[in-house]
Amino acid sequence: MVKQRLPRMAAALVPRELTSWSLSAVALGALEGGLLGVMVEHQFAGVASPGVVHLAAAVVTAAPSFTNLSSFLFASLAVGRDKPALISQLMGIMAVSLAIMALPGINAVGLTVFCFATVVARTAWTGVLTIRAAVWRTNYHRDWRGRVTARIVQLSSLLVGAYSMLVGFLLDWRVWTFRPAFILGAACALAAAQVYRKARVRRHRRLLTAEREEKTLQGRRLTVSVLVSVLRKNKEFRQYMTSMMIFGGGNLMLIPMLVVLLSERMDLSQWQQVVITSSLPLVALCFSIPYWARLLDQLHIFSYRAIQCWYFVGSSALFALALILGSSALLWPASIILGGAYAGGNLGWNLGHDDFSSDSTAAHYMAIHVTLTGLRGMIVPFVGVGFYQFLVAKAPHYASYALLLPLLLNTAGSISFVLIHMQRKQRLAGEHSAQE
Repeated sequence: MVKQRLPRMAAALVPRELTSWSLSAVALGALEGGLLGVMVEHQFAGVASPGVVHLAAAVVTAAPSFTNLSSFLFASLAVGRDKPALISQLMGIMAVSLAIMALPGINAVGLTVFCFATVVARTAWTGVLTIRAAVWRTNYHRDWRGRVTARIVQLSSLLVGAYSMLVGFLLDWRVWTFRPAFILGAACALAAAQVYRKARVRRHRRLLTAEREEKTLQGRRLTVSVLVSVLRKNKEFRQYMTSMMIFGGGNLMLIPMLVVLLSERMDLSQWQQVVITSSLPLVALCFSIPYWARLLDQLHIFSYRAIQCWYFVGSSALFALALILGSSALLWPASIILGGAYAGGNLGWNLGHDDFSSDSTAAHYMAIHVTLTGLRGMIVPFVGVGFYQFLVAKAPHYASYALLLPLLLNTAGSISFVLIHMQRKQRLAGEHSAQE
């Protein structure tokens, strides 16, 4: 865990956050994309054509990303409203959705219900993330926000990874065991909602007033026109979002493609597939996140991303090589490196927008970031699975090269971050020289 002592104010606020997000982590463990993708590929195999099953696997695997499109709606909904109460309500919706996911039969209708409930649960969680951004910015100062976030993410990620690993193991033992696993996830989501309802937000009334009176976003509601206006006026944020569209596209494409490839191209059990695509990266995230937290507290997000992004490139390259060579041994170190990349990426994703926003616009900037994540999540995972099926149709042995596509996007995005970092460094050096 993070060893640095936090200021007394932060230390007083963290325990309730840790309790709530730890309970939420069990629910998220049942909703982990890699786990659900493997479940669809195996539990619902044969209820529809292979192409339809692959598409359903892509839907549940990509749901954490494309449901982010709803973020701007939640940002508008949250303006001037009690933040803990709204977050608590959304956690309740997630709990109901998880309970529904435990019910469907193993048939075509059941597959449809399962996918729909997954999307609803993940949409509710998008709202939680969007509104939480404003709470964390208000409660935790920039100089130690990364450490606080790391502590929360560290514990919750370990629980998500452990629970998804447990469910994967149970699936290999008995097919029906996913049902009580989802029920337990629903119960934990309800408990988290009750805990967070009593959470404290520093200067809450002042924050709500500032949101209602905010003028820089041309009104109180975040609309598409306002989104475009912010990106047009804030050049650095626009550069950040552009690079994230390329770089993040590769990240969001990787796991849906990997789920399908491991199911069809590698001789692995369901438990092994869940561990490689979901559990092991989250456990690795837990142990590597303190390093990234210290780095993020010291660097601007451009400088931070110029370092962190290459871990994703390394992981993607190793996964691609494992599939090309047919080496299952290479999948494990690739999964561990992916966890290290996730650790840095998680912090950057949650806090990166803070280097461009103010207190009253934090939720809106986060919403723009999350919405654009949803836009690429709506497109690239399905492009990736479609690319794989295209290669299979052309020549089955070409399919092993499918992961070169996300590797290409990761590399291009990483180069973009490095170039922007260098440009910013030169500009700041020039401004410093001019002042002297």
